[in-house]
Amino acid sequence: MFFDTEVSTAVELQKLLTYLRINEWLQEDLFHFRWFVLIGVFAFSALVWCKLVDKSRLPEITLHAGLTAIITLILDEMGEELTLWEYPADIIAIFPPLSAVDLASLPMIYSLIYQNCKTWKTFLWATLLMATVFCFILEPLLVWGDFYLLLKWKYYYGFPIYITIAIFLRWMILKIYAIARKNKEKHIL
Repeated sequence: MFFDTEVSTAVELQKLLTYLRINEWLQEDLFHFRWFVLIGVFAFSALVWCKLVDKSRLPEITLHAGLTAIITLILDEMGEELTLWEYPADIIAIFPPLSAVDLASLPMIYSLIYQNCKTWKTFLWATLLMATVFCFILEPLLVWGDFYLLLKWKYYYGFPIYITIAIFLRWMILKIYAIARKNKEKHIL
């Protein structure tokens, strides 16, 4: 009985929170300047990626971009849930993470670095540069533009996370494709 009461209370609080988010989004975000900026960032990132992606490696690069999106969405959701940061504006009301960045910009950048850096050395240098630019230039600009609000977070906390995501994803994609090649060779012989 006690458990049912807790679940019922949690569900009611979630309903209220969703209602408040949607109302705030309709009044504060939808069709306002920041909303159009986010739509523009999303569209620009998607178009640039479509233009620059190596079509001959499309499944591999798309897998990389998709896994990047999943990881960044999970991490952003965790950060918001733990009140480490907040996104005052977003494209969609009921999708709290900064979807223009999580679903387009970061997957595009990570996957293009993966695509264009053939060796671990060039990949690591590009990743370090990307993490530096994101942590110490782009994130402060997002805060300045009121797209991102730091609550219990510092810019430099993200630096090793950006690098770890890149290294993990490169390792994972290379491993997946090595297994696939090995399996394909077995079936040919």
